[in-house]
Amino acid sequence: MTVPGRAEDEVTIGVLADPDLPTRLARSLPADLPRELERLLDERVRWRVEVNGDPFEAMYPDNDHLIDRARDYVSETSWDLALCVTDLPLRDTAGVLVAEIDPADHVALISLPALGGFRLRHRLRELAVAIVADLRGGGAQAASGPTRLRARGVRAVRNANGELHLLRREPFGSVRVLAGMVRANRPWQLIVGLSTALAGAMAGTAFGVLYSTIWTLAASLEPVRLAGITMAALTALSTWVIVGHSLWERRAPDSSAGDDRYLALRNAGTVSTVAVGTIVFFLALYLLALAAVALVVSPDYLATTLGRPTDIADYFTIALMATVLGTVAGAVGSGLEDDVTVRKATYGYREQERRRLAQEQRRAGET
Repeated sequence: MTVPGRAEDEVTIGVLADPDLPTRLARSLPADLPRELERLLDERVRWRVEVNGDPFEAMYPDNDHLIDRARDYVSETSWDLALCVTDLPLRDTAGVLVAEIDPADHVALISLPALGGFRLRHRLRELAVAIVADLRGGGAQAASGPTRLRARGVRAVRNANGELHLLRREPFGSVRVLAGMVRANRPWQLIVGLSTALAGAMAGTAFGVLYSTIWTLAASLEPVRLAGITMAALTALSTWVIVGHSLWERRAPDSSAGDDRYLALRNAGTVSTVAVGTIVFFLALYLLALAAVALVVSPDYLATTLGRPTDIADYFTIALMATVLGTVAGAVGSGLEDDVTVRKATYGYREQERRRLAQEQRRAGET
C-alpha cells in the first residue's frame, strides 16, 4: 500500500472505524498517536494519521474472517499501515480477541469492547502504538509493543500464518468485553428513549411527594425493607423495558454454535445496558424528588405529620419512597415507547442493523 515516489521519512497510518463510539475515539488518534510514536519508537520518520469513518461494520456477519475483509477494504488506499476499529466483540478458542495483526499486509483489526468501559481513548492509543510497533518490525521495536501490553493482561500468540493475536484470558476477558459493550451503548441515553416513561414516573413521584400518607409509610419502613422495595422497582422497570420491546434475542433456527456464543454475549450486554440505564433513570428521578420534598415540605409540618422530631434523613427516605412509586409508574409507561427509540440504546439493535445491511448488500450483488 505504499505510494511510489513518496518520501520514505513519512508513514501514513490509516484508521478505518465503525460509526458512533469507534469513530469518535478514532478521531483522537491524529493528534495523539504521532506524538506517542515519536516518543516511544526510535525511528526518524514523520507520522501521519488519517481517519475514515466509513461503515466498516457492513462487513458483518463473517466475524471469523473479518481481517480478510479489512485487508480487501484498504488494499486500494495509499496507507502504509491500516488499523481497523470495530465495536464487534471477537473471540477465538484461546480467549477474548483484543486485536488481530497481519504483518504481511500491514493491517490490524481492533475489537473496541475488549478494551473495557473506562479510559478508552488512552487504551486505544496504547494498543495502537503496540500494533504499529509490531507492523513496522525491527526487532526490539516490534517486541516492545506486545511486551508492554502483557503488563496489562494481554498476551500475544502468533499463528502458523504469521498473524499475531492479542488475547485476554477468561473469565476477566469476558467481563471487560461486557463492560466495553455497555460503554458503547451509552446506557445513560436510555432516559431519552424513555421519555413517556419519565413523564409517568414524574407523575407517580409527585403523588409520593404531596401525600402525607406516603411520608408516614416511608418513615415506618426499616432500611432493609426499603432497600428491597427499591430493588424490586428497579427490576420491574428493567424487565418491563426488555420484555415490552422484545430486546431479548432468541436463537435463529439456522444459527450455528458460534452464533450462540455471540448471542449470549449480546443478551448479557443488553441486560447490563438496560440495568445501568434504569439506575441512571432512578437516580435522576430521585434527585428531582429530593429537591421537590425539600422545597414543598417544611420541617414543622413534617414533624406534625410524623408525630415526632424530624431530621434530614426523613427527607431522603420520603424522596426515596416517592421515587419508587414513580419508577413503578414509569415501568408501565415504558411499554408505550417507540421500539426503535429504545432499541437504539442496546447492542442488539446495532447487530440487527448489521444483518439488514449485509442482506441488502448481498441482494444488490446478486442482481
